[in-house]
Amino acid sequence: MVMGELSQDTEVLVIGAGPGGYAAAFRAADLGMDVTMVDVAERPGGACVFRGCIPSKALLFMADLLHDTRRVAPMGITFGEPELDLGKIRDWKNGVVDQLAEGLVTLSEKRGIQRIQGRAFFENSKEVRLQDSEVSRIRFRHAILATGSHPRPLPDRPFEKGSRIMDSAGALELPDIPERLLILGGGYIALEMGSVYAALGSRVTVAVRSERLLRGADPDLAEPLIRRLKETFENIWFNSNSRPRRY
Repeated sequence: MVMGELSQDTEVLVIGAGPGGYAAAFRAADLGMDVTMVDVAERPGGACVFRGCIPSKALLFMADLLHDTRRVAPMGITFGEPELDLGKIRDWKNGVVDQLAEGLVTLSEKRGIQRIQGRAFFENSKEVRLQDSEVSRIRFRHAILATGSHPRPLPDRPFEKGSRIMDSAGALELPDIPERLLILGGGYIALEMGSVYAALGSRVTVAVRSERLLRGADPDLAEPLIRRLKETFENIWFNSNSRPRRY
């Protein structure tokens, strides 16, 4: 978009339209405030909807179906090896994402929230200027920062499309199904992606710097999942930055 010369005022300015930003905008609008939400993307949803939770959960649903066909073999029910059409899988996953994103657009419109695509920079404590937007400046009474996070690349090795080294967003695009896959990190996104690729046929190894997986979760709650992952993944390595210990 071409930078415009328009300026406007709002009571509450929300910068970022991910699950933190749109939830804050919805609440403020429900309380009767005039709300403007600014994000670099055209639709609300942020990393969760477009590059994280939602596409990974959609693929996990598919992975569970594949696991179910294999788990019933001891019961006397045997299925042949599945034929994978990655193009159709990607289209289905993207359809789920689009449906939820459009739902957030509808919820924003029903609340009278103004959505502006662009990147905001603070000029002072009451005003931001916008880049790549039809609106040039916004004056606000209150501002909420919900700009989210992004994956940290390896030193001197940026994430590039088509590269063998991917971030989680690149992995969610399912460029192909590698024979072997190394996942660095033991958080929920890492384990979700590992589970998906393992279900699709990859031999998955997970390496973490800590002593256990899912450090933010209660160990008793995480243990049933970890037992299953020991059967799903080829290897799980702990203390990978010092003296690795295999799980």
